[in-house]
Amino acid sequence: MSFEITAFFTITGLDFDPQNITKKLEILPTKTWKIGDIIHPKSTLKREYNGWVLESKLSKSNDLEDHIKSVFEQLQPVWNIVQEIGHNYNIEISCVIYTDGEVPVIHLDKEIVNKSYQINVEIDIDLYVLPNNTIENDQQKKELVKLI
Repeated sequence: MSFEITAFFTITGLDFDPQNITKKLEILPTKTWKIGDIIHPKSTLKREYNGWVLESKLSKSNDLEDHIKSVFEQLQPVWNIVQEIGHNYNIEISCVIYTDGEVPVIHLDKEIVNKSYQINVEIDIDLYVLPNNTIENDQQKKELVKLI
């Protein structure tokens, strides 16, 4: 395989506690942080805002569209609460694509566009083109994802 894809639903802001978001949504996040937390163990940079992240549960070989739908499916039982959060905090679908040359499908159908509008979410797509044969380098990928 010459590409890997994932998507994250991310809530960020200054005036919320990530634990309260977890309680409100009744969903266990993939990752959380608070203002002042160290961004990366090898850095002294600190988070300037609070964050709550939920990652797609699909294999990294699935298409981007499937990953976004996976995130939305996880949020569907609490969609009304997500809509409220989307109008009070910054929310984003962060998409990450690693490729060593093969071009993956990047398509957002009407369902994704409509649901994104409903919850007032932005969509960010980061494409990392790596040298040939480095897509298997898990350490490099993990270092890049930790910065998200």
